[in-house]
Amino acid sequence: MKNLYSSALANSHYDAIIIGSGMGGLTTAAILSKAGKKVLVLEKHYVAGGFTHTFKRKKFEWDVGVHYVGQVNIKDGLLRKAFDYVTDGKLKWTDMGKVYDQAVIGGDVYNFMSGREEQLQQMIAYFPEEEKAIRDYYKLISKVASLSLMFFAERTMPNWLSRSIGYFLRRGFYKYSQQTTYEAIRGLTANEKLISVLSAQCGNYGLPPKKSSFAIHAMVTDHFLDGGNYPVGGSSSIPKSLISVIEANGGTIAISAPVKRIVIENNKATGVEMENGDLLHAEKIISNTGIHNTYNKLIRTEKSESTSEINNLKASVSHVCLYVGLNGSDEELALPKHNIWLYNSYELDKDYDAHQEHKHWEPSLSYISFPSAKDADWPRTHPDTSTVQVIASCPYEWVEEWKNMKWKKRGDEYDTYKEQIKERLLEKLYSVLPQVKGRIEVCELSTPLSTKHFSNYERGEIYGLEHSTKRFTLKQLRASTPYKNLYLTGQDIVCVGVGSALFSGIITSVVILNRNLLSRISKYKVPG
Repeated sequence: MKNLYSSALANSHYDAIIIGSGMGGLTTAAILSKAGKKVLVLEKHYVAGGFTHTFKRKKFEWDVGVHYVGQVNIKDGLLRKAFDYVTDGKLKWTDMGKVYDQAVIGGDVYNFMSGREEQLQQMIAYFPEEEKAIRDYYKLISKVASLSLMFFAERTMPNWLSRSIGYFLRRGFYKYSQQTTYEAIRGLTANEKLISVLSAQCGNYGLPPKKSSFAIHAMVTDHFLDGGNYPVGGSSSIPKSLISVIEANGGTIAISAPVKRIVIENNKATGVEMENGDLLHAEKIISNTGIHNTYNKLIRTEKSESTSEINNLKASVSHVCLYVGLNGSDEELALPKHNIWLYNSYELDKDYDAHQEHKHWEPSLSYISFPSAKDADWPRTHPDTSTVQVIASCPYEWVEEWKNMKWKKRGDEYDTYKEQIKERLLEKLYSVLPQVKGRIEVCELSTPLSTKHFSNYERGEIYGLEHSTKRFTLKQLRASTPYKNLYLTGQDIVCVGVGSALFSGIITSVVILNRNLLSRISKYKVPG
């Protein structure tokens, strides 16, 4: 198998060892290797890419975490430039069209339009009596998104400088990050229906409006205001493009390479010990495994007050995902490119609480995505087929009793439970797309235990740390750590999303290389 871990890798000394091949890890590896550093990426799974990889069943293929990306359609925008820089311009994108998200709330349909002004005008058309509040809302979204740039820039600073001026860079952002989404929007309007509609994309960060920080809502909403995009060839094109750059610059990717611990000597990271006992050494160690995994599993030292603060921040929501393969093309079955956010009612928080607190299968939100319809290359590579995903939250506690059983061998009771969930999610799918009934060829459900098995997140969470108001006050969520030569990367040090994970890799690389990478990236031009 290509890139399979070998003990021979322990015979070399590296400039950087990166644990985990998610977006943050691969971005860091690409940047460091392009800077001339000898890089090794260690991935526990047998496929590199973290939540950007895809999996196959028969003639079908699905993404596992990348459902759409904003701003990459702006060719001179920083995010597009960053993707071009770390992939040498090899990654291509497809625009999802005029409508990129559709919220169906209690049977009412609301379209989220590509383009800031277009979306604003569409919302005014839905709620003409709320024009002032809607205009104020989109101004506020842009303001908070701008303040976030200074907030995250502060995380590239050395600790001594952060202690001196960090507060002044964070305080404008804190004003909004310490409000819930509901509180911030309620300050603009008393129209509860409008508040629910403006909050309808909250599934992108895993918390309803009364529990989420308005900062994450503003950043995610602003990210998609110019529309949604999908990588040509599916989300696996992202890691493939990054890995080709890493390897072209002398870096190494090793799969089936589980790390047992980070070696800390005299408060300094010097290497990693593998599960098989191999010791690998490097000048810098970078963890892309999530902050909980890093401090609780990989660092075998006495736990500090800092670790306690980290552990007091909960993991994000876990989920189930129904993967559906259809024996008909997207065109034949009239499948949309846009995502559907399907809510039972306008009571987003009440329904969320009811679902979380009672072990029943009436999800408050069902997210429906169409990866084949979004991928411009799908008709060529998978003719006369199409794919759908239906996602809903599922507390880890609901499946925890089966956690010690092997994947695909968890018994009849577990399989029966999964079948009940599958049937309920199919009903949700049929309620908005009845034409797919009778056309299903493959139908498979994953649970939080599947996510835990493949991603190594302890509670099967997909969004790392929860995006509550508390998250943004935790100063440990930065690239540098209390241990010399040990660094963090990944969505935990920025926020949810493939774009944020990409920027986490940039932040970590800035700290390690002590270079103005954003200036270099903004000037980057694709070769040829």
